[in-house]
Amino acid sequence: MPAAPGGVRGAATATPAATGVRLPAVQQAPRNWALYAFLILLPLQNITAGYLPNIGGGFNFLNIMFLLSLATAMAQQGRLARDEAVNSWVMVYSVYMIISMCIGYQYVTAAENHLNQLKDHLVGLFVLYVVQMSVRDWKGVRLVVLATLVPLPYIAKVVWVQHFSVARTHYTDDLRISGTFALLGANEFAAFCVTVTIVLFSLLLACRLSRRWRMVLAGGVACMVLGVLYAYSRTAYVSLIVGLVAVILVWRGRWKLILPLVLAAALLPAILPASVVERFDSTTVEEGQRDESTELRIEYWKVAWANFLRHPVTGTGYHTFHHREINPYGKDTHNLYIRTLSEGGVIGAVVLLGVLLSVLSLAMRELRHSRSGTWRYALALGLLGAWLAMVIANLFGDRFTYYPVVAYFWAYVALVMKARHLPPEDVPR
Repeated sequence: MPAAPGGVRGAATATPAATGVRLPAVQQAPRNWALYAFLILLPLQNITAGYLPNIGGGFNFLNIMFLLSLATAMAQQGRLARDEAVNSWVMVYSVYMIISMCIGYQYVTAAENHLNQLKDHLVGLFVLYVVQMSVRDWKGVRLVVLATLVPLPYIAKVVWVQHFSVARTHYTDDLRISGTFALLGANEFAAFCVTVTIVLFSLLLACRLSRRWRMVLAGGVACMVLGVLYAYSRTAYVSLIVGLVAVILVWRGRWKLILPLVLAAALLPAILPASVVERFDSTTVEEGQRDESTELRIEYWKVAWANFLRHPVTGTGYHTFHHREINPYGKDTHNLYIRTLSEGGVIGAVVLLGVLLSVLSLAMRELRHSRSGTWRYALALGLLGAWLAMVIANLFGDRFTYYPVVAYFWAYVALVMKARHLPPEDVPR
């Protein structure tokens, strides 16, 4: 065959159009739309509990949505991130909770709802797995974040309506509202708002984004700050401040915010509502001067510690502390760690510690190995702050077992975990 000019054969220079050969189109990753709907509905307990049908037997619309999301992820052949300690520790924790529930039947009566309580707890926890299986690329990451942003304006509207109906110049307990968490309290709702605020703030701070994304994230932060402010949760105030400070200090561009931070620290007390400032004034830990809430929590902790000393290895079982056979007050401990010792013993405490430390290790690893300005880096930064806030919040309540509170936290953990298994990002200049 005669050679083409330049010594290159004519066949070698033919283009796909000239030869009639079409290059294969890049296949778009499948999207788990059931998961996005599930994430949107998760914090809207006022709607899911008040208007959506309850199937009975402890199953409701959200349980069906979770199963549909999981089934869709499996049908799309979704895979978990490989060699991740968080996945292993969460599975060990889940198995032990089932064992612990069985142990609890030996110590308390009227435990019919324990299975349903554990099922709801694991639904929130297993969001970790479903999100991992559903995310294949960076567009999938952004869609999950967007799904967690969608309900926030409605949540803010509910908060404002509730606050306006009880608004007073000075603080009273009547001011406390629970937003869309119709079956939970103000503390749980505030903890949810803290988690979302910190993660969205980190994306806004540390990720190179379009103007549209920045506007959406800023709006989401504003909606969640409103929720924290008017839930009047002292623990939420502290955990939010600590979480945000941690994010700023760890952020590689932190020196840019030194002056704004100094100004914010000086101006914040003056611009906060008087009722918010008074909420702190109602707190003291000195014996003989404690407010009633603080005094009762200390009594619950004493009962829980005594129960742990009687059953140090396995405790008395999952969801048993509020039973009067264990606690004569019939209340929760208002401290996740002491309750875990009481109900799960040393084994339960070690497993919980493994879960928490594995999440911290994940965030630190991703911060070290990701580039500034990327979604991977910003999400890891937000997870670090959200983790610290959650650890603090659980010192004064349970912000770990209620699925509306922690489902978004585990969704963000899943995104951080899956990030290093995705193709490299194109960082805009």
